[in-house]
Amino acid sequence: MSSQYRVQRLRLPASIHGEDAAEFREFSELTDSVERQIWGNDDRCSPPAFRLGVWRDTRYELTSLFFVRLGGRMVGRGWCQMPLKEDRDRAIVRAEVLDEFAGQGIGRVLLDAATEEAERYGRTLLNSFTEHPVGFEAEDVVVPSTGAGALPAGQRSVSFARAAGFALSQIERFSELVLHAYDDGWPALEAAATTAAAGEYDVLLWEGIPDEFQAEMAHLLARMSTDAPSGVDAWDAAEWDAERVASLEAQLSDASTLPLYAVARHRSTGRLVGYTSLWVRSGKEDVADQDDTLVVPEHRGHSLGLLIKLANLRAYRERFPTARKVVTFNAEENQHMLAINEALGFRPAGYDGEWYRRLG
Repeated sequence: MSSQYRVQRLRLPASIHGEDAAEFREFSELTDSVERQIWGNDDRCSPPAFRLGVWRDTRYELTSLFFVRLGGRMVGRGWCQMPLKEDRDRAIVRAEVLDEFAGQGIGRVLLDAATEEAERYGRTLLNSFTEHPVGFEAEDVVVPSTGAGALPAGQRSVSFARAAGFALSQIERFSELVLHAYDDGWPALEAAATTAAAGEYDVLLWEGIPDEFQAEMAHLLARMSTDAPSGVDAWDAAEWDAERVASLEAQLSDASTLPLYAVARHRSTGRLVGYTSLWVRSGKEDVADQDDTLVVPEHRGHSLGLLIKLANLRAYRERFPTARKVVTFNAEENQHMLAINEALGFRPAGYDGEWYRRLG
């Protein structure tokens, strides 16, 4: 790959405080700067310790990171993440550049570097995503394969993705819940959900998944990979076992992140039938990330999703007095889960476009 720009590979340090960590910290700050220029706030930013933990290679995923400097300043970054357990034909790639350096070909050079990395590992399917705050208006739009939602065709990131050969598979709604604004409505929701559960379920609250439940939770985590809606670009069913659950818990611990779980257990059988999780990052305890929520099909219709989400939100607020906001993603066509979140007080903050491209 020849270019006027030199693409460099980021080497992860042993610690964010080590002598060799300066480049990593600069890369992390560049990542935050890109998020701020898109969103105008820090909600999608992350502490460096979190990034160092989740960017390390594991038995289940490889991550390669790249950057470009101009005049000694790091101005653009690219990355390539590759699953190792399933979807071994696939890689997630992305390139991001500071606004003041956009339009100079830096993004394309970084995307090429990420793509070449994927090809070195034999990947033939690329995924990427674009970010779009609420409030955009456009006559010319791109509609995903699901038919739910649309993105402005003229926006720079959309034009970049299409020019690079990507097609739009799905749109995810990015929602936020400002906690103090919805306290009054929660007791009524909780009473209705408790009535619907009809005394047949217990709610368990965990900080991390206990060892004795990791094998059973693996079945629910695997189910999540197939139950969530997808566009034309469907991913493989994830293969989970107790060892993989333990690996996830260890990775989150290394990333200074506390996962809070609320789990529904069926009283008569003792089986776990639903769960929801919040990730709370050290140094950013005021904004939690709502991760998965799942209820197995045979136990739906009892408002368990609402019941466990409320329980976990309360646990978050009690555990972290500075709790201010929760953010989450849902497929735009997932009207059932969107309705639950809206009842809790979540409101749209933006949309992510999920893109794919087949190589060759």
